[in-house]
Amino acid sequence: MPSAFARRFKVDLSADNTTWINLKGIEDLAPSENATLQPADTYDTNGFNSFEKTMTGAKLVAKVLRPTTAGIPSDPGQELARATRFQFGTAARLYVRWYDRNGGTEAYSMQALVDWNQSKSGVADLDEVTITFTADGVVTPITNPYNASAKPTIVSVTPSGATAGTLVTITGQGFTGVNPASGVKFAAVTAVNALIQSDTQIVVAMPAGTAGSAAVTVTNGVGASDPFAYVRG
Repeated sequence: MPSAFARRFKVDLSADNTTWINLKGIEDLAPSENATLQPADTYDTNGFNSFEKTMTGAKLVAKVLRPTTAGIPSDPGQELARATRFQFGTAARLYVRWYDRNGGTEAYSMQALVDWNQSKSGVADLDEVTITFTADGVVTPITNPYNASAKPTIVSVTPSGATAGTLVTITGQGFTGVNPASGVKFAAVTAVNALIQSDTQIVVAMPAGTAGSAAVTVTNGVGASDPFAYVRG
């Protein structure tokens, strides 16, 4: 009987518990339960200790290597986590889910406080960061969401208010397989000649159209992304 691989787990992050983006670059992942135990010793235990679990929580610690594009850290999931540094309240929290990509039943979701710390900084080291997600409330078992082939996810579209002909950068995941001639739309208008720079980034010229709301969608071989709200100039 073969043993399970530790690397079978995937981690997704979300700012709104709706749009999820994969955390890439993981080289070590350690989920743990942090239970509070209270002594429940009585005469009936005959001198042996007895306990009850009165509270519980969880931590998920991920060590990640930092991928770069032109020397700039480029993974949208990692950047979503990094943006919580030195923040308070809602800005210091993310939703996180982890699950078995082999289809197993281990799959959980929680809102968490995020702690981001550099792990290595030596001359010969790769850029490694330790991200600690500490549960803020309930840890919920979920239906395993794994899908090896997924539709695109859009995280950001910059700059805002772009006018016709202006270059726009779309950041997200699942852009491999997008047709450069037809796979990017602003509202109902197709942007032609999109440059698919990587699985996480597209650069495209804003097509002609009327100023105002123009939700962005990106389509790959699996399907279309959820519309990303955007206002063009």
